Amino acid sequence: MPRKFPFYQQLDAMDCGATCLRMISRYWGRYYSLEYLRELTYMGKQGVSLLGISDAAEHIGLQSLAVKTTYDRLSRDIPVPCIAHWKQEHFVVVFRVKQNYAWIADPAAGIFKLTREEFIENWVSDVEEGEGLGVLLLLETTPEFYEREEKSV
Repeated sequence: MPRKFPFYQQLDAMDCGATCLRMISRYWGRYYSLEYLRELTYMGKQGVSLLGISDAAEHIGLQSLAVKTTYDRLSRDIPVPCIAHWKQEHFVVVFRVKQNYAWIADPAAGIFKLTREEFIENWVSDVEEGEGLGVLLLLETTPEFYEREEKSV
């Protein structure tokens, strides 16, 4: 049985990226304050970019890789949890995926089980050779992730 996914609500409309990273860090057993992760993600007036989240992830010891992929590949080959670019303006954590369902932690709204179609409708940003593609930030722990000091303040 999968372990319960740790959920944090974003405190500000621009906090989605840092909050997603906070949830994933907690999932892997490390605690970082939202304030600390905000600093690392270079949050500006427009929020945060995928590059900002990736840089912050690398700083705390997570290996990151941004990919554009299909739902089928996500459900079959992609390790979770990962961060999805959502509705072209937001970030959510994808923490479980099956052929017909995906579970997300949306820092603005809560935890949801979505049908494949609902997920694709909110995630896909491009079409290539007739297949919808969406953006993901894949994250994997490294030994440094567990060796670094946690930042709770």
